[in-house]
Amino acid sequence: MITGWFKRKDFKVLSPFSGTIYPLERVPDQVFSSRLAGDGVAVEPSEGIVLSPADGVIEVLFPTAHAFGVRTPEGVEILVHVGVDTVNLRGEGFTALKGQGDRVTAGEPVIRFNLELVRSKAPSMLSPVLITTGQAFQVLKEGEVKGGDPILSYQP
Repeated sequence: MITGWFKRKDFKVLSPFSGTIYPLERVPDQVFSSRLAGDGVAVEPSEGIVLSPADGVIEVLFPTAHAFGVRTPEGVEILVHVGVDTVNLRGEGFTALKGQGDRVTAGEPVIRFNLELVRSKAPSMLSPVLITTGQAFQVLKEGEVKGGDPILSYQP
C-alpha cells in the first residue's frame, strides 16, 4: 500500500480531436499563429467531436460552442478552438454537450459539430489547442492523431 502524497512531475494534454497535428504557425489567424492567445499546436479534425484535453473544470464555453477553456486542478488553462473565424457561424453546426462550470475528465466529449458544414463555411479547420497560462511544454506527437491521444506534456 502506498501512503503519503505523490507529486506528478509532468502532465499530459490529450488531443481533443482525431485528425492531423500541425505547428501553430500554420493557423491562418495571427492571434493563434503568433501565440498571442497561448502556445501549443493545431489539429485539423477528421471528425465532428471535441474532447476535453485534460481533467478539470470548463472555465469558459463560448455561447456559440466553437471554443472552450479547461482549468486543470493544478491551475493550468487549456483553450480549444474549433477552426478559424468559426465564431462568425453564430453557433450554426455546433452543439455544446457540457456547460461552463462543469467538471470534465480527460477525453470526455464537450462539443459536437457538423464537420462538413463548418468546413464549408470556415476559412480553415486548423484548430488550436493552447496552453494559455505559460507553462513550458513538449510536443509528444506529430502527424495523425486519435482523439484522446497524448499530444503535449507540461510541468505546472
